[in-house]
Parts: sequence; C-alpha cells; structure tokens
Amino acid sequence: MAARGRNLDMMPVDVPHLERNLVITASRNEPAHGAFDVLRTRLVQTLLEHNWKRVAITSPTRNCGKTFTAVNLAISLSRYEASRTVLLDLDMRNPSVAGVIGDTRPGKMGDFLRGKLSAEELLVTFDHNSLNIGASLAIGTNHVVEPYASELAHEPSTAASLERLMAEMDPDILLFDMPPALAFDDVIAFRKHFDGVLMVVSGGETRPDDMREVMRRMGEQTPLLGVVLNQAEGEDGSDYSYGD
Repeated sequence: MAARGRNLDMMPVDVPHLERNLVITASRNEPAHGAFDVLRTRLVQTLLEHNWKRVAITSPTRNCGKTFTAVNLAISLSRYEASRTVLLDLDMRNPSVAGVIGDTRPGKMGDFLRGKLSAEELLVTFDHNSLNIGASLAIGTNHVVEPYASELAHEPSTAASLERLMAEMDPDILLFDMPPALAFDDVIAFRKHFDGVLMVVSGGETRPDDMREVMRRMGEQTPLLGVVLNQAEGEDGSDYSYGD
C-alpha cells in the first residue's frame, strides 16, 4: 500500500504550520530530529523481531509530549518507502493530532470505531511535497470528544473496525496516540488492541513512581518497547532522547 494509492483524502503540507507545531522530522532543520530517526530504526527492529505491529504511545501524565512524539515518529517512519504506517488519534478525550498536522477537516474516531466509517473515510495522507514526507503514511484524526472512550474500547465494533483497517490498509506499523495513562483508564482498556507501549516521559515532569505505577496498572505482560525522554517541559519541547 502506498497511502496515496488508496482512495484517501489528501491534505496539503503546510510547512510553516508544521514548524510552528515543532514537527521537527518534517523539515529536519532541528538537530533533535535525529533522535526520532534512532527511535524509528530501533522500533522497527523490535517489532520485526517479535512480529508485532500495533504500538500505543502514551505518557504517565499530561504535558510530556506524547502527541508530538507520535506525529514526529510517524513522519520519520514515512521515509521508509517499504514500510506502511498508520497513525490513529485515540486520545479521544483531548484529540490534538489534527491541530498538529494542520488537518482542517478532521474525522470522527468514535464513528470509525463504532463501524459507521470505513478506514478510507477516516484516514488522510499528505499530498506530494518537497519535504519527502512519504506516501506510505496515513493518519486518522479526530475532533469529537468521547467521554466514554474506555467503554468504547470494550465494544466488539472497536475490535472489528481495527481488524478491518489492518486488512484493508495492510500497515506494517499501526501507531495509537493514547491519553496519559495515569489520567484515565483508556490505555488499560485498549490493552488488548496493541502489542506494546512506547512511553514518553518529561525530564521536568515525570517522577520514577509515575513510571512504576503505569507499568503496574498495565501488567507485567505488557511489553515496554522503549522510553522517549522529552527533556524540555511541556508539549512544545523539542529536546528528545531515546532509550530502552
């Protein structure tokens, strides 16, 4: 699948908008983009070793930079032409991926999970662009808050919708931008839908006890695929490092 080969809506690449929102892997003008390339490579290797595809991206608490990590990682992955990537905004209590990438017509994730929208109706891809954002990336955005997101995770329609997406779009990697794990029970509720978790922590916000509590709640059977350290405070930080 090249995402643009599907009947997906295409959105233009607004370079100034991406730069304002610190999508540093787009133009690669910031040195920190290299950390996302390292994360991309190591994540792909880990997933291939275990035959996994679905990755939840979360943080212990708010303001750790998880959504920016998800978007930057997705764009970095898009430059692997042979690797098909889908990013879904599953932070349905505070959807923000559309605002980060500049999608002016965001979708309705709840309707997709309830089986009311197909993957092709939900997903968008970037139009041809000078930044080499790859054709194999598709993104599912959202603009409707779902106050019962964790309950929706348990609905049979959610599992069925995700399975249809996997069958129709055939992604090599499916990224879920999830809510903060200690703020709500959504990550725990969605546990059966992902293979492992990528944790984003803030050098100025996250305490070791927060990390331990997240892993305790998710259980020993949940693989921790890696930890991304956002060394600046807040969602707009751009100083990243990666470690196991």
